[in-house]
Amino acid sequence: MASLFLRFLRMTIRYKLEFKNEEDKILFSKYLQTKKPNFENSFLLAFFHQDELALIPYFKHTGFAVLVSLSKDGEIMSQASTHLGYLPVRGSSSRGAVAGLIASIKKVKEGYNFAFAVDGPRGPIFKVKEGICAVSKKTNRPILPVRAHISNQYIFEKSWNKAKLPKPFTTITLKFGSFSYYQSQELEEALLELN
Repeated sequence: MASLFLRFLRMTIRYKLEFKNEEDKILFSKYLQTKKPNFENSFLLAFFHQDELALIPYFKHTGFAVLVSLSKDGEIMSQASTHLGYLPVRGSSSRGAVAGLIASIKKVKEGYNFAFAVDGPRGPIFKVKEGICAVSKKTNRPILPVRAHISNQYIFEKSWNKAKLPKPFTTITLKFGSFSYYQSQELEEALLELN
């Protein structure tokens, strides 16, 4: 049901992409057009958990690996992400943290792009955890920060991450930072600057 809804949503949404400079735009296009896993053309995508529902439709079937929680909810997310063309890697920054980190590093070394909700799975909101920077350091692959700005959305105010659900026929502007090798505090600042 979730994957069907997100497929429908993707057909109605208009995406606009904004980059800090032309070089990052060209590099992003090059990395994203790689059809098979390719280590030299891989990168890590960093985003805050609240933007997840806006990003999933855009990046579907682009070959991204994603870290999915070991919880029961994670099992649902794992199945939904598989239907949308993602490669789920089970683990989290709390339960199974070491196993999740090792599996993430392995997938990046195999040439997969990897997307991380950097403040998940339980927050605090907008606080970058160490996982993505550790994977970047171990694999020597750059990180690209992104934020989603949605023109018409529903916000789940009671959730810890204030999740944003795009409404059909909305416009989503994806604002990208620069490809770089970040420390966690630097990455947090880069993401917050994209507000």
